[in-house]
This record gives sequence, structure tokens and C-alpha cells, in this order.
Amino acid sequence: MNILVIGVSFSDIKGFPFGTYDPIGTNHGRVSITHGGVARNVAEDMAVLGAQVRFPLMLGTDPIETGIRQALEMAGVDVSDEVRVKGTGSGLWLAVFNEKGELAGSVSQMPEVAPLEEMLREKGERLVSEADAVVVEFDTSPFIASYCCELAQKLGKPVYAIVGNMSVMLALPELVAKTRCAIMNEIEAGKLFDADICGMTDEEALDFVRRQAAQHAYRAIVVTRGPKGSVWADIENDVCGIVPRINCRVVDTTGAGDAFFSAAVLALTRGDSVQTACEKGALLASRVIQTEQSACPADCAGMFRSK
Repeated sequence: MNILVIGVSFSDIKGFPFGTYDPIGTNHGRVSITHGGVARNVAEDMAVLGAQVRFPLMLGTDPIETGIRQALEMAGVDVSDEVRVKGTGSGLWLAVFNEKGELAGSVSQMPEVAPLEEMLREKGERLVSEADAVVVEFDTSPFIASYCCELAQKLGKPVYAIVGNMSVMLALPELVAKTRCAIMNEIEAGKLFDADICGMTDEEALDFVRRQAAQHAYRAIVVTRGPKGSVWADIENDVCGIVPRINCRVVDTTGAGDAFFSAAVLALTRGDSVQTACEKGALLASRVIQTEQSACPADCAGMFRSK
């Protein structure tokens, strides 16, 4: 499987308290810096799982970005179409977690993406034509989201959207219908459909999501619900279902959604059902949240090397 991933990389600065997290006081704890960003995480996850991944990496002069490139290459990601920029080519994500390893608050700083847009204008058609599927971080920019969907439709390639802060998806909701399968969490789906999905039972959430997907002409949709698992609806084949989460020890939830997305998209790309895709996604997510890294462990290698 040849996957093209379009998006940006981040450096994640994460803080973990030693005791109970106090949201208004000083918390003694531990701070770590890791490579991150949803597109970068997905590129690494997919490569570790056995896919051939191409990720045009925006690379600046900051020393930490050299480390990002090296880590991706070690995972097997093709970054040969790198986009050189002045200054910093990656973003920053500052996050604080509570004593349970759950995200308590965060601030994200996006990099300037004009150089990536220019690269797509020059090389986008070739890159998309050589891929079996295209993964796009929609929130990178409205142009990138729209242009990649346009190229994928023109060349007959399935496209999948990575959801970031929802800004582009909320501004251009019609783009979601152009994806092979819309994959998002319940908070994101709640914003998109203007509803409190978090407060619904599994059966209520499944019925609501199925109706919304049919109404908006989606081919398929998956909504992850954290500890409640996920619900899915394959509108094309008129089937839907609920997939429970896999119980495990939680260390750090960063990257769990990206891992679910990566495994699910690879499963769909090789022809698996939406049900199987969700099961694969839940399995990989359960592995990631048991580590402090944002990408899947190396012992997950080969999950998709054979059908």
C-alpha cells in the first residue's frame, strides 16, 4: 500500500504532574518533548504498520527538526519531497495532562504553510497519482484541503481527512462528503453536527451518526468515543455497528486518535470492512496509550504486511 500523507509536523511539549493535577495552582511534575503533529504521527504509524508512506516534510533550520526527519526515516517514511523553509517548518503543541494521563489543556501553534501549498501546486498531481490513498490534514489550510480533494477525485484516489482543530471542516463541511470514510471523535462530530454526542448512549450515538451521515451523503463514517469505544455506519452498504474499546493501562492518551485513524485507513485501503477497520483502530490505539510516545510502538510492525 502506497499512502501519501499531507500535513505538518509538530514538537510536543507535555507536562505530567506527580500527584493530583491542580488546574489553577502550581504542579510539580515531569516535562517531556517528543515529535508530534497528527499528520506526522499518522505517517509514522502507517510506516511502522508496513505501508509505503510518502510525507513531504516542511523542514526549517531548527535543530529539533533534524530529529523529526531522522525519526521518520528510521520508521521507513519517505521524506524525499521535503519542503525547505526559512526559520521553523514545524509547529508547537503545549499540553498538560492530569494524574490519569488524560489531556487537561493545550495550546497549539501552527507553522506557516505557504511553502507546502506551493509544493503541492508544483508536484501535487504526480504525488497523488502515485498513491493508493491520500491522507490530508484538513486544518493545514483551506487550499490544501480543497486542492487535495480535487486532485484525488480527478485521479480516482480515495481521500481521508485527519481532523485537527475543525476550523477548515466547519468552514467547508462539504469536503467531508468527498472522503472515503469520515473518521473523527465524538467531540469533533458534535461540533460538525451541532449535537451533544458525548451524552448519548452507544445506541443513541449510532442512530444519530448514521442518520447524519446519510443526510449529508457520506459514504461511511466512524466516530470514536474514547473509553466507550466507537460507532460506525457504512452508508454505501447500509450496515452499521458498535465496536467496544480494548481495556488497558492508560499512560498517555496523546496519539491514540491518530493511531486509530492510521490502522483504520490502512484496513480500508486493503479492502477490509468498516467494522474490521474499527477493530484494527481500537487495537492500535490501545497500544499507543500504554506508552508516552505519540506514535505506535515498533513491535506493532507488520500488522498490514499481508492480508
